[in-house]
Amino acid sequence: MKEYIFKQYLDNVLEHMEISKKDFFENKSSREVTARRILYYMCSNRGIGDYDIESYISRQGYKISRTAIAKGRKIANETLEKDSDYKYIIKKLQDIEL
Repeated sequence: MKEYIFKQYLDNVLEHMEISKKDFFENKSSREVTARRILYYMCSNRGIGDYDIESYISRQGYKISRTAIAKGRKIANETLEKDSDYKYIIKKLQDIEL
């Protein structure tokens, strides 16, 4: 069930940011990094832990460390505190059908 939620969140972020899955996981531009941070934040708020996020990303064919996930989530939290537009965007992106 949690992997399904992860995939739905991933699809929503990819569509909203207009980036490919390959670019999302491989590109290091600020746009893709921001998108990954948003995904980590959304997953964390839904109770999906860093270990599971790492596992789900691995199943997509990509590698990331739990340290990078935790750091990205922390930065997303800090950004949300400063920019209310992110709250609106994330609320919209968290809308999924179960």
